[in-house]
Amino acid sequence: MILAGFSSVAAQDTTVQPPDNLVTAGRLTYGVAASFPPYEYTQDGEYAGFDIEMGAALAEIMGLEPEISDMQFDGLIPALQGNRIDFINSAMYINPDREEQVDFIPYMVIGETIVVPRGNPKNIRSLDDLSGLAVAVTVGAIEETFATDHNEVLREAGKPEMTILTLPTANDAVLATQQGRADAYLHSTPGAAYLMQEMPNTFEVAAIFALDTRIGMAVRKGDTAMKEALEAALAEFVASGQYDELMAKYNLPRELSLFQEGAATPVATPTS
Repeated sequence: MILAGFSSVAAQDTTVQPPDNLVTAGRLTYGVAASFPPYEYTQDGEYAGFDIEMGAALAEIMGLEPEISDMQFDGLIPALQGNRIDFINSAMYINPDREEQVDFIPYMVIGETIVVPRGNPKNIRSLDDLSGLAVAVTVGAIEETFATDHNEVLREAGKPEMTILTLPTANDAVLATQQGRADAYLHSTPGAAYLMQEMPNTFEVAAIFALDTRIGMAVRKGDTAMKEALEAALAEFVASGQYDELMAKYNLPRELSLFQEGAATPVATPTS
């Protein structure tokens, strides 16, 4: 399988020295579970997504060729620890358990969105605006919990609760909103970004909330050389404007950025 939109770049443009402990000389080998659009997925037999294009850019900055190793998500950390890949580049959620196993380079934050029909006919701007409205969620997903918890907030404030439509799949929730059976749909920021990519003239994001989970690239615990090289390449990637360009390309809202405008300085964000 090949990388969408990537062409080989000569090594003379190297601006960050790659580490000496590469799995394969001349290649930056990273692991993905290519089933999480818009970060990493396959389309027409090619790898695509934010992380895929970022991986290619980081490799170019180091004067290397990108080498993608696609596998099940639960195999990524074992592959890293077994020296089969140089790092993990798969929108991995940063949490305390994983931080005990790997070292992270954070590059984005993930949260939740309120998706509404194009034009936002009910003028929804926050969870409070869902009072008295019908809201679609996927049964068992975290969004169902957010909706249930916020109904308690509305009830305590003396406001009408939202009617929660729990549906079997994300596609069912999308369809309910499209058909007008639901006024809004609670969706993760990655899911909403991909929905905007697939159906740009049908929906829009009315609001973003719960921005409290960071994602990052992961290196072996204590692999300072790889971590510092990736951090330097990421700083250059951000400073060049490519980070912002890719966010726009994949419909990722600016609020998800971990960086100040035009600079590679992380913005303080809560950790999960």
